[in-house]
Amino acid sequence: MFGFLKRKRRTLIGMDIGSHVVKCLRLDLSGERPQVTHFGMADLPPEAIVDGEIMDRELVIQTIRDAAQKADLPNEPVASAVAGRAVIVKKIVMDKMSEADAREAIYWEAEQHVPFDIDDITLDFQILQPDIGAGQMELLLVAAKKDMIQTHAELIRDAGFTPMVIDVASFANQNAWEKLRPVTPEAAPVPRDADSVDGLAAFDDEQPEAVPATPTGAGEFVALLDVGGGVTNVHIVRDGVPYFTRDLSIGTSHFIEEFQKQLGLTWETASRVARGHTDEADVQLVGDIVRSVGGDIYQGLEPSLSFLKTAGEADGIDRIVLSGGGAHLPGLKEFLSESYGVPAEIADPLANLDYAPDLFGETEPADLSPLLTVCVGLALREAVEA
Repeated sequence: MFGFLKRKRRTLIGMDIGSHVVKCLRLDLSGERPQVTHFGMADLPPEAIVDGEIMDRELVIQTIRDAAQKADLPNEPVASAVAGRAVIVKKIVMDKMSEADAREAIYWEAEQHVPFDIDDITLDFQILQPDIGAGQMELLLVAAKKDMIQTHAELIRDAGFTPMVIDVASFANQNAWEKLRPVTPEAAPVPRDADSVDGLAAFDDEQPEAVPATPTGAGEFVALLDVGGGVTNVHIVRDGVPYFTRDLSIGTSHFIEEFQKQLGLTWETASRVARGHTDEADVQLVGDIVRSVGGDIYQGLEPSLSFLKTAGEADGIDRIVLSGGGAHLPGLKEFLSESYGVPAEIADPLANLDYAPDLFGETEPADLSPLLTVCVGLALREAVEA
């Protein structure tokens, strides 16, 4: 009720309900470094969620319970996320006004940008630039269909948990990237020898100062690509500001289908190949398939970049970060890096978290890490409670 009575939770459960896997992860944020205290995940049958639509509600609820049981989760609030065509994230320009007035006017503005009935959506916004000239300001508009949010929250409630935060999956991905990305190591002072210009520099007490450490990607346009089971989310950000967000109708399942078809593999073996284990397949053919199917991701990125160029925001992207279940697809990182001529890397949020050595069982944390990016980003939220 009153702001001074509210406090931030120092633990939060991140629950990522994907089209193929449900992931649950709890973080303790009270120490110097976040610590993963609980983890569990469970596979969803392919028919349970199709194109973001819940096809078998009871099956999804049971899978959430299975993942939570494996994690041995305590009865604490949950942060989860929605994604798909029923979510709109867009930068807009409107007349300059106070935030309070903008909350009144945003619904009128949204009618011009959101392809849904205004009564059927939940809206939020953030002022990015309060004054861009000509009496206008720039906002980030976020809209989602109410029924999708309610359905998502009810799934969590019926599984026995309390949803405290329903976020947008691309924002959770961005949250994990920004809070846990590596930093460029400090540059050591470069010693000067007696052969330098004045011949005396080697004996100077003053040495060049070390270059301060900076987060990887600072000042860059970074394309965060979350390659999920059926959809790849493209989220382009720069220094905390989202510039473009869209979903591509291609995911890990499309690569797996091609592995099965062209290599004659079972679904289980093809799934292992998609996770980077190519010991049972022709590596050259796998690479060819990844480049062929990955071309759809490349083509899907082009409209995003054209939009940025047309808007005069950027000439292109400076870095690609892959996350999700398809991050380890053999050769995908290299293909995208070569195609755009920029560095590409695989997200590793677990690298900057503490956890017990046996928390993830026999699975290598580095193999699992990109799959947990959205889940970690949700658990990093410090939800406010009364």
